[in-house]
Amino acid sequence: MAGTVHVEPAGIDIEVGDGESVMHAAERQGYRWPTVCHGQAICTTCFFEVVEGGEHLAPPQDLERNALAQSPLVQVATGEVRLACQARVAGAVTVHKRGVRPVAEVT
Repeated sequence: MAGTVHVEPAGIDIEVGDGESVMHAAERQGYRWPTVCHGQAICTTCFFEVVEGGEHLAPPQDLERNALAQSPLVQVATGEVRLACQARVAGAVTVHKRGVRPVAEVT
């Protein structure tokens, strides 16, 4: 495994494989990660704020960097923001993202 992403406030730990995005790892493990475009870096709905361990995130590629620069959703964030559909990890990272939950859970 490449790393673990701890998601607050849900208290969920997601094991992320080599080359796998955070969002796809969550989906593989039965979690719903908020998204509209399902991994195309268009909607930016999947964005999360990095709480701890940002040094364990691969640097953003052009697709992610451009999407974040144009997104009104991330303008309210106070810290480092990344897209779960694009972010790759190599270590332990703690993030803040509301709405991450088991797929079977009813809201």
